[in-house]
Amino acid sequence: MSIPREERGPTIIDVANLAQVSVSTVSRVVRKHADVKDATRARVQAAIDSLGYQPSPIARALVAGRSRLLALLVSDIANPFYPQLARSVEQEAKRGDYTVVICNTDDRAGETRRYLERLLLQGLDGVIHASVSSDEAVVHELLPDRRRVVFTNRPPTDPQASYVVSDNGGGAEELTRYLLSIGHRRIGFIGGPNFATNAVARVDGFRRVMAEAGEPEPLVAEGDFSAEHGGKAALVWSDSPHPPTALIAVNDSVALGALEALIDRGLDVPGDVALAGFDGVQLAASPLVNLTTVDQHIDRMGRRAVRILLRQLGRQARPPAAEVLPTQLLVRGSTDPTLRPPLQGLVRRRDAVPSHGGQQGRGERAT
Repeated sequence: MSIPREERGPTIIDVANLAQVSVSTVSRVVRKHADVKDATRARVQAAIDSLGYQPSPIARALVAGRSRLLALLVSDIANPFYPQLARSVEQEAKRGDYTVVICNTDDRAGETRRYLERLLLQGLDGVIHASVSSDEAVVHELLPDRRRVVFTNRPPTDPQASYVVSDNGGGAEELTRYLLSIGHRRIGFIGGPNFATNAVARVDGFRRVMAEAGEPEPLVAEGDFSAEHGGKAALVWSDSPHPPTALIAVNDSVALGALEALIDRGLDVPGDVALAGFDGVQLAASPLVNLTTVDQHIDRMGRRAVRILLRQLGRQARPPAAEVLPTQLLVRGSTDPTLRPPLQGLVRRRDAVPSHGGQQGRGERAT
């Protein structure tokens, strides 16, 4: 059963029927095309005014061949890395008069397909791919023109695809050498999934430096990029007969999970175990966290990805971009006790006895 016009609103077909012209003629009038007779243009405009017809923005974009719509694919919007990246992508896209839709894929190729199929129906122009799932084939299937996609956070397997990433291996090497230089020898690496090339590059950099230091079998715990994984790995190692004296987390989110678990267990960071992450999220700089980390310069990465994509959408014939941004080691109080802010009195060990006259028992957290 068809929907009455008064319920669905007038369409371009209704205008064409009232003006007794073709749909293509109405489209040319709406686009102010010069190839329309004045009398015909006036008749079509009168029909538009009479019906109250409003051309669909999506339809206009499809006709014009450009919607000014971009998609940003992320793995987990709860990871503080992604909101920071999304902000820089959105700000740079806005400068070019583009709108960004954030698509949370949960590292599932099926979610990537669902998002892109729907957005392509709305005239999607291009994609910033920042997730880590193995969905590259899906992206290229739906957007075979490589100029419409830029990868960031991890490099693609396709040599014809553009990307902007950080020096994941080099950053991990620098961090590991730093921990060795301050006296740590038994270092654990809380890794990510083996399908994520950035996670693999980071653990490989760690392994290389540990091998140079005479540790052919360094401690590595594979998992995912969640804070929960960081907490579980930290507790397993802290309960072992010979626990690590330092931990490196594959990203800051994993490190924050490890930090919470270690504090909850009553361990001092860095007194009992030093801890470091990777990403350089803003939260890591908080005095309450004070996390040593490898800064990927997330904001710069997002801006560069958008600039490359918009340049490619402009049809400028250039080779694919392959940019690797240098990282920066940010040493803070989670590895260097001299850099701890004067906030440690706010957090006590679980077995601490309060100095006031209250009746708080052992094992309770001071507030």
